[in-house]
Amino acid sequence: MDEQGDHGAPTGREQAVVALWGDLTQATDQVRARLSRLLEAGPGLAPEEVELLMLLVAAPERRLRMIDVSESLRLSKSGVTRLVDRLQDRRLVVRAACPSDRRVVYAGLTEQGATALDAVTPIFVSGLMEHLGGRLEEAQVERLRRDLRDIVGCDQSDRPDAANTPGEVSRRDTAGRRDTAGGRDGAKDGA
Repeated sequence: MDEQGDHGAPTGREQAVVALWGDLTQATDQVRARLSRLLEAGPGLAPEEVELLMLLVAAPERRLRMIDVSESLRLSKSGVTRLVDRLQDRRLVVRAACPSDRRVVYAGLTEQGATALDAVTPIFVSGLMEHLGGRLEEAQVERLRRDLRDIVGCDQSDRPDAANTPGEVSRRDTAGRRDTAGGRDGAKDGA
């Protein structure tokens, strides 16, 4: 690491990393705010609600343990509880205890939730394309994804929500089940 300059001032590289942090958070906040406005004006869902529905539709049996939802969406346990409560109130998800281990609670997608996801997905994807993907060439998107995975220090396939990155939108296969356009099932087993 570069040594700090006079009086503990950040070096050029450190200043660049601090600026990168600011750029990343600003870009994320702006895209999320724009996406929120689009979704709330249309179907009335928040981006994190759509992300949860996308996770569930790609999961085995269309359900995940609450702890896996927490890890995948990077939310606290209480944050996931509030999120699932909101969607359960709208009958888009259901919460159920595991019959073999009462300590385990699942969030599961309802048919109404699947229908809502089918309706919101085009808005979600077009919003991401307009405010994020449309500003970058395909090669830039792939490079940025690789760089971000390097930063977080994990292989994409190691993530419980690997099937639900923005470019891998879920779709119904011919049997009525869902898989991902990226071809990975990616979701952890709920057991």
